[in-house]
Amino acid sequence: MLRNPRPYLVLVWFSCICVFLMLRIREFSIRVDEPVSPWIFPFLTEAPGNQFFIIAGAILLFCDAPFLNESAGWNILRSGRRSWFWGNFLYILIMALAYSIVISVLPNLFLLPQVKLTGEWGKVLGALAQTGAASEIGIRNLNYSLMVQYTPLLAMFLTVMAVWLNSVLIGMVCFTFNLVAGKGSGIFVSAMIGLTPMLVRCLAKLYVGYYTAPPMWMDISVYNWNGYGKFPSVWYIYAVLLGLIVALSIAGYIGMRTKDLHMTEEI
Repeated sequence: MLRNPRPYLVLVWFSCICVFLMLRIREFSIRVDEPVSPWIFPFLTEAPGNQFFIIAGAILLFCDAPFLNESAGWNILRSGRRSWFWGNFLYILIMALAYSIVISVLPNLFLLPQVKLTGEWGKVLGALAQTGAASEIGIRNLNYSLMVQYTPLLAMFLTVMAVWLNSVLIGMVCFTFNLVAGKGSGIFVSAMIGLTPMLVRCLAKLYVGYYTAPPMWMDISVYNWNGYGKFPSVWYIYAVLLGLIVALSIAGYIGMRTKDLHMTEEI
């Protein structure tokens, strides 16, 4: 895995989408002589474009699932198809979690040395949400409703959880479709999932997307906790994500047990 360039490419990919915003925030922090709290990630996952880039990063990680490289044949013969499947499933879970945690921390590297660990949102992020300071440095105001709705730690946890489940979903889409429908089909379906937030905005009412586009669930500011309003409840969101992952896992397991497996070179 350390010799595989794709995980490093994913980090470069995500860095490119957040470096401009982070450098502007650091510049503002220096100007007002106040440190920045490290809780910026929940604001980055609100934009449909960023949601697509996060999904694209997961596609880069799992595009060669079900990982039928040269050594896979020996591993299948030695451990059996059942153990090999669960090994791959565990690999997707762990890699998706690592990906989610790393990209949640990565933006803070561009804020150094202005970052200060604190349990609050902090004055800098608060000013960028409530005043005209954001427009002065050429960015949009941060979402103040998110600050009101969540503590920083809870917001980070829920955002990382949403990114993790979406990444696992992409991993299982690549695994199952590449195995059952043919190589490359998983990448196509995953890309369509990544595009759903933008497609829904063009083709349907916005709130419909929050029921039908899993990447939009990375925006935790729209989670419905009290059962009122147009947006989906948090229970609906987790039930759909977990249900899709389970359904794809079952389909992938059946496909793995019934199809002939052809070893390929790793992408």
